[in-house]
Amino acid sequence: MRTKTPQEKKALSLEKDRRNSYGGNDKASRKSIPKRKAEVNRVYRRKVDSILKNTETAVDLDAVADVGEDVKSIGRIDWKKDPDEPLGEVIARNLESREIHAGKGKTARKKTRTFLEELDIRVEQIEPERWIASVAEHPAITAFGSSKERATEKLLHLAHVAKRNELGANMRVQIDGEFITPTLSK
Repeated sequence: MRTKTPQEKKALSLEKDRRNSYGGNDKASRKSIPKRKAEVNRVYRRKVDSILKNTETAVDLDAVADVGEDVKSIGRIDWKKDPDEPLGEVIARNLESREIHAGKGKTARKKTRTFLEELDIRVEQIEPERWIASVAEHPAITAFGSSKERATEKLLHLAHVAKRNELGANMRVQIDGEFITPTLSK
């Protein structure tokens, strides 16, 4: 028998190894599976005992023969644990979930906060009641406002959304009645 390469071992492991995907605590199954099996057996024994107790006082041989038939007719509830999921499927589902939730976690918020703190914002007055805020490193992000503070506030919001989109989120912003997806690139 030839030795397997690490790639073959991994493929075999992903196919054959299994993980509990029931959704509960994985440690709880140590107790709950034997408990459920015992419960099924207990119910069956109680039904049989109740039939046998009713016939203890019977003297008639036909009644005793009927008891044997009654006991045989009792159906045992068939309980089996659902099979665990192959490791390859569990990993594929987890990777898909990561892609869906990318850019929404604590790390993304921390990176965004750091990015916003390091921005070099320039604000200029265009007209008496109109200001423009821009970032030198990212010319695609500009914002207009009626005051210097409002233009800066809008710019920070756009920069925040653009950075989160770069990290994998799919956020949109409404500007002049139109929804756009801001990005840091031009």
